[in-house]
Amino acid sequence: MKRRAFLEVGAAAGVGVLWADRSRAAAQEKAEKKAPDVLQVALIGCGAQGRTLIDATLPIPGIRFRAVCDIWKQNRGAARYYLEASLQQPKEYADYEEMLDKEKGLDAVLVATPDFLHAEHANACLKAGLHVYCEKAMSNSLEAARWMVRTARQTGKLLQIGYQRRSNPRYLQVREDLLRKAKLTGRLTHAESWWYQRVRDDVGWPKRSEMRDEQLRPYGYANMHELRNWRSFRKFGGGPFSDLASHQVDAVDWFLAATPKSVLAAGGVDYYKDRQWYDTVMAVLEYETSEGPLRALCQVQTTTSGDGEICCEHFMGTEGSIKMSENPKWTKVYREPHAREWDDWVRQGLLVQKEGEAVKKPVTSQEEHVRETGVVASYDLPVVLDKPLHQPHLENFFDAVRGKAKLTCPAEEAFRTEVIVQKVNAAVEARKALPFTPEDFRV
Repeated sequence: MKRRAFLEVGAAAGVGVLWADRSRAAAQEKAEKKAPDVLQVALIGCGAQGRTLIDATLPIPGIRFRAVCDIWKQNRGAARYYLEASLQQPKEYADYEEMLDKEKGLDAVLVATPDFLHAEHANACLKAGLHVYCEKAMSNSLEAARWMVRTARQTGKLLQIGYQRRSNPRYLQVREDLLRKAKLTGRLTHAESWWYQRVRDDVGWPKRSEMRDEQLRPYGYANMHELRNWRSFRKFGGGPFSDLASHQVDAVDWFLAATPKSVLAAGGVDYYKDRQWYDTVMAVLEYETSEGPLRALCQVQTTTSGDGEICCEHFMGTEGSIKMSENPKWTKVYREPHAREWDDWVRQGLLVQKEGEAVKKPVTSQEEHVRETGVVASYDLPVVLDKPLHQPHLENFFDAVRGKAKLTCPAEEAFRTEVIVQKVNAAVEARKALPFTPEDFRV
C-alpha cells in the first residue's frame, strides 16, 4: 500500500483500500509459520518516518508488530489500521512507558519520534531488555547521543541507527569492491555531496483530530504547530543539515574511515524567515587520509529539487570518480582517459558498460572553449535494489537480533556522524573554521 493510501486511513479508518494487500499479507503469514524465530516488535512514533519503517518491515518474514505508540491518536490509529490490513493485530498506546509495562514478550522496538526524544525512548527500551532500531539523528544533543551509546554498552542490547546507506547493497559494493578491492578511483582527492529540497509550506493537520495545547505541553510542545513542524525548532531537532545531509556526511565518513580535522561552513535562514534552523548550509570538511589530504563539500540547498536530482554523493580520485545516490538514475562511475583499462572489472561483474554510453567527450568548439576537453568512459553498477530503501537496514537489524549478523550502523559508528553534523551547525554559527579534537569523538 502506498503512502497516499496510508494517509487516507488516518482521515477515514476502515476505507476499503486497506484490504488491497491481503494477498501479500497472507503470503507473509504463511511464510512466518515456517519461521522458527518470529520476532515481536513495537513502533514508537507513527508519523511519516514511522510509516516508512512499517512499509520497509512488512515484506520481511518473521516480524510481527504487537504495539504502536504515538501521543497523537491520528497517527497511532492510522498505523494500527494499516497493520491490520496486513493481518497484524497491534495494540495502541499513547504512553510508551505503559506500552513497555504491559507488552511482555517484545524482542525489539523501532523508534521514529522527533530527534529530541530519541535518547529517552531508546534508552528506556534498552533498559527494558529490548533491542532498538532508532531513526537518525541520534539526538539534537551530543550528550544525549553519548547517553545512548553508553546505555547500549551497559545493557548489552543492540542499538542500530537509521543511516540506511550502510546496508544498501549498492553502497556496499562501491565501498568494498570498487574503492577497496579494485581501487578504481586511484587516490581519492575530494568528495562532494548535495541535497536539494524545494520550498515547502508548514505541515498542517485535520482540525477535527487536533490535540489541545494543554494536552501537548507535558510532552514539550506548545501547540499543534510545534508538534507537526518540530523540525523547524532547535529544541526539537538539528535542522535540515541534520535531517538530510547527515546521510551523506555519514557516507563520506564511512567510505573514508578517517576523522575530519576541521570544518568551515556557511549558511543561514534564507527562505523560511519564521523558522529557527538554517535552511541552506554549505560545509567543507578537511580530512587527512593515509594517501594524503582530502576535502569534502557537503551541502543542503533550498528552493530547487535540481531537476529531480535530489541527493547525491560524488567521490573523486586521480583515475576515476563514483557518483552515488539511493536513486540509480543518478549513479555513475567514470574512468579518466589516462587510467588503466577497466575491462577486467567488467568481466568480473563489478561494473556494467552499456553500449552507446562508453565515452563522454566534447563534441563542439564551444565545449572545448570552456575546457570540457576530458574524455571519460562511463559505467553503471550491476547491483539492483528492488526493495524499499530502508528494508536492507532493517533486515540487518533483525538478523543481528537473531544472532546471524553484525550491525552495519551501531550507535558507536553513528555517534561519529552526529559529532560532525553538530560541529557543522556550530561552524555556521561561529562564522569561522572549527577544529575537531579526539575529545569530540570520545563517548
